[in-house]
Amino acid sequence: MVQRILQWILNVFGTVYVLIEQFVEYPDDDVILGMDIDEDIQTMSRKNLCRYMDAVLPEKGFFDIQSTSKIRLGCQLLREHKRLKKNTPYAETDGLEVGSPGDYDF
Repeated sequence: MVQRILQWILNVFGTVYVLIEQFVEYPDDDVILGMDIDEDIQTMSRKNLCRYMDAVLPEKGFFDIQSTSKIRLGCQLLREHKRLKKNTPYAETDGLEVGSPGDYDF
């Protein structure tokens, strides 16, 4: 029951966030955390970015998943990209020390 209430609250705040965020301009999105962003992706709306993700991922529904799940998916995609780029087998830690999930909280 508590989880359902928490999910409902997150959905309400998420909806408000999406409504407000559509008016925000992101002028410095050509590089994000040191990664070059293609010009066409820079100009996409949130909805179009999610549609793009739906087009390239194995399943549709990117817009509807929670933010933490999106971050988790991004981490997995970067791990796969890194593995393909290095052409090496999957490494459990990717060079990071293994710890409990709380070790990476900030």
